[in-house]
Amino acid sequence: MGLLTATALAVSGAAAQQGAPTPVSAPPDYDALFAQMYQRPSDLDVSFKFAHEAVARGDYEAAIGALERMLFFNPDLPRVKLELGVLYFKLASYEIARGYLLDAIKGGNVPAEIRAQVMAYLSEIDRRMAPYEYSVFLHSGMRYQTNANIGPNGLQVRALGQDAILDPAYGKKPDWNTFQTVAATYAYKLNLRGDAIETSFLGLNSRQMTQSRFNLGLVEVTAGHRVGLGQDSSFKYYAIGDKVWLGDYSYFNALGGGLSARTQLGGLGLVEGYVETRHRRFSDSNYFPTASDQTGDLLTAAILTDFRWGGVHWTTRAGYDSNKAIADYNSYKRYSIDVALPIEFVLPVFGAPHAFVFAPTAGFSQANYEAPNFIVDPVIVRRDQEYRYGAIFDAQLVDNVGLRTQVTYTKIDSNLPNYRTNNLSASIGPTLRF
Repeated sequence: MGLLTATALAVSGAAAQQGAPTPVSAPPDYDALFAQMYQRPSDLDVSFKFAHEAVARGDYEAAIGALERMLFFNPDLPRVKLELGVLYFKLASYEIARGYLLDAIKGGNVPAEIRAQVMAYLSEIDRRMAPYEYSVFLHSGMRYQTNANIGPNGLQVRALGQDAILDPAYGKKPDWNTFQTVAATYAYKLNLRGDAIETSFLGLNSRQMTQSRFNLGLVEVTAGHRVGLGQDSSFKYYAIGDKVWLGDYSYFNALGGGLSARTQLGGLGLVEGYVETRHRRFSDSNYFPTASDQTGDLLTAAILTDFRWGGVHWTTRAGYDSNKAIADYNSYKRYSIDVALPIEFVLPVFGAPHAFVFAPTAGFSQANYEAPNFIVDPVIVRRDQEYRYGAIFDAQLVDNVGLRTQVTYTKIDSNLPNYRTNNLSASIGPTLRF
């Protein structure tokens, strides 16, 4: 391992992660190494040790000087060229980095590990220097749910503060559906600092086999300006527009905005926080005649992480929602946490390597409503606890075409029987990524 392959951030997939160096106190022999390097300029061991110490204390320019001096005395050092390419990459001098990286893999005696690292960095340089970036994810398939209409577990419910028996037509019903999902992002880069104009699109269509009143359509569009704060951090302000259909009728539309900020925590990974606010206007329909009582403002705040440590990869989301509806019994505050542990591996299939990802997931939410719903119970204020368990399995079929299987079990405990429910969902279908 080279001096930067151990201390720089790993390059994975389409992106080379990078982070600001962690300053440490200089070792007592740093100045002595500096003096020895100038006294014995042809001593490559001294120059390498000095470069190592310079990287450890975050002095990349000093490390570059020492490594370039080594190449002056011995130009045939591919590992040193790799280290120089990585250093210039971390300083955002991408063209110089590209030159050193290409030099590092010239010739036929380049170790395979160096060639793989160089190709990953070259791919990331091309991505960062392109005038725009985009990504598209398509997913469709079939889904089965044991409780497609989110009906209560039992038929004994509360009505006007009294025990009542629910019409079986509104009890839990299993069903199949077909679905299609599109998620796309586009960023037009304004400079190499990280400033960009960014847009995103999310679309979902779901058609039930029997429970047509729960046919779902969703479109969300965002557009905003990302402001770079160096190579490792940025913030973005953006506008949000939503449109949702339920039971083939307009259910609600929303307009709002958000502010997000993200940063790299050294080699650990990415942290992003955001705050969004929307004004949602609900519409009554034949299926949902009192939907308009939910009209109001939704505030959402969350922190997302994507970390890797010691071979373990995990992602988290901790969120808070505050919903203020015109009917106070539809207003609530909700706290939630979700965790996923993606396990990535490659296996040979029919003689060719294929990528796989298995990700167990778990989540919990606590929702506290502001006031009782007099139609259900004029005294008891609703309190819900939701538990989520599941797993996602992605299998690469050919190039950017894959197959996704997902299983999720959701259970809601409530102090009102009307809202105690559970649902087991299983889906499978192809994926396509650009």
